[in-house]
Amino acid sequence: MAEAQGEAALEQLLHFVSRLRANEPNVRYHIAEGPLSPLAKALNELASELDARRSAPSADQFGLRALVEHASNLMLTCDTEARVRYINYAVPGLTLDMIRGRSVYDFVSPNDLERVRGLYQRVLTTGESVEFETQVSSEAGSGYFRTRAAPIRSGAQITGFTAITTEITDLKKAQQGLEQSLRQLEQSNRELESFASVASHDLQEPLRKIQSFGERLKNMTEGALNPEARDYLERMQSAAARMRRLIDDLLTFSRVSSQAKPFTQVELSQVAQEVLGDLEVAIEQAGAAVTVGPLPALKADPLQMRQLLQNLLSNALKFRQEGVAPRISVEATVDTAARRCEVRVRDNGIGFDEKYLDRLFNLFQRLHGQSRYAGTGIGLAICRKIVERHGGTLTARSAPGQGATFLVALPLEQHFSL
Repeated sequence: MAEAQGEAALEQLLHFVSRLRANEPNVRYHIAEGPLSPLAKALNELASELDARRSAPSADQFGLRALVEHASNLMLTCDTEARVRYINYAVPGLTLDMIRGRSVYDFVSPNDLERVRGLYQRVLTTGESVEFETQVSSEAGSGYFRTRAAPIRSGAQITGFTAITTEITDLKKAQQGLEQSLRQLEQSNRELESFASVASHDLQEPLRKIQSFGERLKNMTEGALNPEARDYLERMQSAAARMRRLIDDLLTFSRVSSQAKPFTQVELSQVAQEVLGDLEVAIEQAGAAVTVGPLPALKADPLQMRQLLQNLLSNALKFRQEGVAPRISVEATVDTAARRCEVRVRDNGIGFDEKYLDRLFNLFQRLHGQSRYAGTGIGLAICRKIVERHGGTLTARSAPGQGATFLVALPLEQHFSL
């Protein structure tokens, strides 16, 4: 009798274990006293644990759903027919029910339809991921989006694809605005070049005639003109000559960008020596002493580096103190970590008040009278434009009567050319 009861209990226990293996919920074994009761009790505890785990979502499932549903990107899955099976949130004007089950191509602009269809088919056919931009149109409106699509696999079979989409409408509009600005800038540059061509001939020619006929008149009336008339004639000649210098300087300023040369490796030490050769007569006449320290090599426009150093050195020679021999130095330091250098042109000239620093590099701005220091007020503006074209900065330090130091900061390498 006891043996029969034991066999029955064992049979019930085996049936209970089979139900546990089948993952059936709420399985319990009613324990009877006997040799199998400890095992039955342990299995009941295991069943309770399995039920608790089954009723609560896993941490991965819970976290993944929260992550997807709160993502700023639009995420969706499609089957092999490109029908939307899941989307993480509704878009303005469309509910989830209005999107699920529809073809993803319903939301693609007709102009992009064939291209997008080909890309999604490529994902389904080859299993490759693709990334593309498109214009999306729907009942809710339209915009520009960047999408990354990847295959969904079940074993070796591709069962659909995912698409993660980021709206780039604002970025696209900004890009289009930039392209429009660039087109306008190109047009403006062409007009500037046209003006430069006119200025170099049509504006210069009348001035040459004024100077030429003025010189003839001066020679023809030698001794016949009274002092006042002769003064008028000389003023006319001087004004014409100054106008020609002004036009030449404006042309130079405009050509910093319009006729710029590509960046190449430039040895500033060599450029400085060439500039000193060009200024040899002016240096001797001023009784100046010019020292040049080691200067770095950098990527730059060679002609513009020569213009820059020549303008700064000419400026130092021009604004010298009366009765004081000019002392000018050109030095440089290199920041190898930042890949930049600083070139300093220092003089012992008349200097200036730093409260006028902002005016110093503007067109036609002069801190001293034309009668005392000749010039058009464009030289330092040309220097600044050259430095800015090279991605650098130009400033100065000075005080009245204590000379000036011009500081040119330039990158050693260039990643673009304007």
